[in-house]
Amino acid sequence: MVSSGKRTRGPNKQAPWARSPDDGVSVLRLALDTSDPVQRARIEAMFRAAYAVRRAVQRDARDRARAYRAATHERARGPAAVRERLGLSRTALEHAAYGHLDAAPHLRRFMTKALAMHLADGVWTAIERHLFADARGQRHGMPRVGRWHDFTRLPGRARSHTTANKWETARLCGTLAGHRAAYTDRTGDFVQPRHLRPVHSDAWWSYEGPLAVVFTGLANGALVLPVRLPTAPSNQPIRARRRAAAGLRPVDVIPMGPRNARADGVPLQSYRRDQLSASYRRGRAAQAADAAADAQARRDRARQVAADLVATHGYQLIVEDASIAAWSRSWGRAVAAFSPGLLIAALDREARAVATIAGGGGGGGVVRVATRTTALSQHCPCGARVTKRLAERAHRCPACSLRGDRDAVAAVLASFVVFAAPGQPSSAQVDYIAAADALLAIRRALSNPYCGWQDTLTESTDLSAREGSFLAWSTSTPDPVAVARRTVGMARGPTLDETGLGQTTPDRAPTRTNMAHKYDLLSYFRDTS
Repeated sequence: MVSSGKRTRGPNKQAPWARSPDDGVSVLRLALDTSDPVQRARIEAMFRAAYAVRRAVQRDARDRARAYRAATHERARGPAAVRERLGLSRTALEHAAYGHLDAAPHLRRFMTKALAMHLADGVWTAIERHLFADARGQRHGMPRVGRWHDFTRLPGRARSHTTANKWETARLCGTLAGHRAAYTDRTGDFVQPRHLRPVHSDAWWSYEGPLAVVFTGLANGALVLPVRLPTAPSNQPIRARRRAAAGLRPVDVIPMGPRNARADGVPLQSYRRDQLSASYRRGRAAQAADAAADAQARRDRARQVAADLVATHGYQLIVEDASIAAWSRSWGRAVAAFSPGLLIAALDREARAVATIAGGGGGGGVVRVATRTTALSQHCPCGARVTKRLAERAHRCPACSLRGDRDAVAAVLASFVVFAAPGQPSSAQVDYIAAADALLAIRRALSNPYCGWQDTLTESTDLSAREGSFLAWSTSTPDPVAVARRTVGMARGPTLDETGLGQTTPDRAPTRTNMAHKYDLLSYFRDTS
């Protein structure tokens, strides 16, 4: 399918807009001052919102393109009808972006429908290159969903070409004369401070002050970012002249501007030999100190948790030989927040140290078992295989009617693991005969989760009052939709899902929900069930 001639979106209702050849085209790159924390947070939120909408539209376009390629016979009869049915057009993708923006009202604070339209237009450009061949008869591959690190620009158009005084996205306001007048000192030197002054105006169409990039139409007001013009060569000579006139000694500064390079653009000196400024060195030192503090906090937390586990369960521990790299591919950065490898290493060190002090003849430490030969979460202590998906967190055996928490049952089975060859995880097997003999004791242990087989929730997770409500129910809130558990309000009694030895009492509920300040920090977080 080769395109013939120039394709347009259809006949125009009026004369189409065209750029005059005499106007020319110029590209201007300006630096924006984002030192204001409020404006910086708003522009970051705008990028996050635009990225979310763009990814959603990219997924829609990818699914529609795959469906278009799968409809082979229908495309042979009429490809245009298939594209119309699947919504593979610029207008359809724009309406899909509008739908995603309407479905997420919290994003309307940081972006407008005009920005969503231009994001959809950028997605359509990639889809169009995939659907239609160029003059050489070649097409691009299936467009991919973009990554966050590749999302570096917000597309848009400053104003409408058909409607007067109508903005669409960001627009450059102000004049060069007003900018120079605002940042010219008494001596006539043009000096821009490190933090540019805020820019305000009630009439941006007639604004003639310092240059600023303005994004209007947002729910919480216009986003205004001052523009920093490049100075030639820098403000350092001006400061040097002022210091010399005041009789002060010269200050050794790092020269600014472009790097000294050859005619072909290759720098004369490598980056590692550059002289770093004092602020840059302080920033790098602060980053290194923060990273070291975070790492030390994670290690201390791992040692504390390992000590508690070994003190409770002994110095002979069994864990599944799972791949943390596979977890990282599935859950990404969330795995690093819990540092499972660091915790297992701390457990092994603590268990070996306790075994050495206790004089355990069999040794201590963390022993790994292969998941393929044991499948702890997919079996019952009676020996029957109970297949469960990852989302199923409860164990229900149809053979012996054993019911319990999925992780608790797997931990029970781990205590019956035997090795054909010590030290080899692949030789691990579950002794189901011994587990079946102890089935009665296992049933008693799982019937009362407070006996110590598995840590349980110490606070109610039952559906309760809505966030910010002053009402609190002793049962589930009678709402047609699922809501979060109670975070505010006084509870008249324990909720229904907290039964057994550790019910939520009326005295404990106000402390957990209202976060009263009369309680000290340690007693507030201590579980007194």
